Amino acid sequence: MKYKYGGYIRKSSEAKEKQALSIASQKEAIKNKFPDFDIVWFEESRSAFEPNNRPEFVRMLNMALNDELHGIIAWHPDRLSRNEKEAGDITYSIRKNLIKDLKFVSYTFENTPDGIKHLQNSLSDSQYYSSKLGVDVKRGLGDKLTMGRMPCLAPVGYFNTKLATRGENKIMEDLERFPLVRKMWDLLLTGNYSVPQVRDIATNEWGLLTPKKKKVGGGKIGYTSAYGMFTNMFYTGYFMYKGKMYKGDHKPMITMAEFDRVQTLLKEHGKPRAKTHEFAYGCGTFTCGECNRSFVGIEKIKFIKSTKETKVYVFYLCGHKKSVVYCSQKYNINETKVEEQIEAEIQKYTIDSDFLNWTLEVMKDNNVLETVTEKDVKENILKTIETKQEELKKLIQMATKGFVSDEEFRESRTELDKTINNLKTQLNEVEGDKNENLMELTEKAFYYSTYALIALKNGDKRTRKEIIKSLGMNREIKDKIVNIKAFEWYFHIQKAYSSLREQLAGTEPEIRCEQRSISDFSTLRSLLRSLRDMKQFARLRFLYLRILRRIRPQETRP
Repeated sequence: MKYKYGGYIRKSSEAKEKQALSIASQKEAIKNKFPDFDIVWFEESRSAFEPNNRPEFVRMLNMALNDELHGIIAWHPDRLSRNEKEAGDITYSIRKNLIKDLKFVSYTFENTPDGIKHLQNSLSDSQYYSSKLGVDVKRGLGDKLTMGRMPCLAPVGYFNTKLATRGENKIMEDLERFPLVRKMWDLLLTGNYSVPQVRDIATNEWGLLTPKKKKVGGGKIGYTSAYGMFTNMFYTGYFMYKGKMYKGDHKPMITMAEFDRVQTLLKEHGKPRAKTHEFAYGCGTFTCGECNRSFVGIEKIKFIKSTKETKVYVFYLCGHKKSVVYCSQKYNINETKVEEQIEAEIQKYTIDSDFLNWTLEVMKDNNVLETVTEKDVKENILKTIETKQEELKKLIQMATKGFVSDEEFRESRTELDKTINNLKTQLNEVEGDKNENLMELTEKAFYYSTYALIALKNGDKRTRKEIIKSLGMNREIKDKIVNIKAFEWYFHIQKAYSSLREQLAGTEPEIRCEQRSISDFSTLRSLLRSLRDMKQFARLRFLYLRILRRIRPQETRP
């Protein structure tokens, strides 16, 4: 007669590849050691650290208590339990003869007082090991966070190192994918591409694939993963872990300002949806000045009998829903009328090419950028950092005295940490040598002001949409009137343009740059200082770069 035993096989769901034996190996070892028993198998992959977490273990224990099983077999006592409650249930059932027998492959048990004592010690050691391991892991995790190492899988563009010494691994930039992912951010920063469009360009045109791992990877980035990538703060050099922000020791891909800009763009793209037809000024380019809904385009085709010609008319109207909010803007506006008003708006900030060429020559020949001091900017940032740090100290004191709740403290602490880290990033950028970047950025601004109107008249639909979005963030149509609140840097150029032309009026073209120093033109120097100090101007540099590539004439490039 063969005795019926319950063969319990468990592989923890935690750190699966670090187990001594797999489920198949445990099963084979039990069969070889106890070939004469009729074994009913109970298999599961769950942690035994917490009680009542293993349904198969509970089912096996109940069968043994109901005399359906003669005993239980396992690889080692730590397979049966790693917590006090279930360890006590096992030893109590053995001592009271409720479970008749226990057998192990790598451990010898005798159902005697000494045997039960040794079993209790073995189960207690297992529980102690699990508890100590948890404490060690938390301590090591805290050290890792303090060193700026995110304890997670690196996002696309980075990779986790595989060093032999545990705890020494870092997250490094993936030299193959890092520049491609940076280009994806650049595209999204223009404001003219949705996340799916950026993802399609990166995978289909650039050949971007995810890193190949043991069982996954090596394929195209999914759309959901792409959205997750553009909302991941890790790319700024910081990362969030359990509600707290940490400064990472990895190389940043973007600035915090660029990250915030993308989050704003993602909210914009979440409202309008692509339609069957592509319109130059529809799909989120303009909103209704009354109900704030997006203006949509409508295409109408009319056949002229007298001339036997077909004409296409494009109109724009408010896309409001009557059931949601009332809006009186029920009439439409012709695309031609929209363009006339846009051209008039751009004309306000347009400068002529002669002035452009002179400005660029003066800046280069006289090294004008060296006259733009960084002292005021640095002092302002440092003063703000000190203020925020004082606020943080007061917050900690209030929390210590119990004046604020834990939840209020966490929220306020996270917000202050983010603000301070953002300010420190700005300070590092200011302290660096930014003359070359400022030169490029200033050139883009002046080129844009010179040729934007030409690009609007001669460009395709996408170019025209890019031109409009670069004018300002608030673009409305109400009562057939186009209203665009232009970015601040346009007003700096507009204000300086007339003043500078007066200063140049008495200067011959051939001696403008040779005999006059930049110190003679205080207005230009003030303009450059204003442009550099504006976050708004810097955030949109990628949008300007893309537009300038389309509209900058070859013969006017310096």
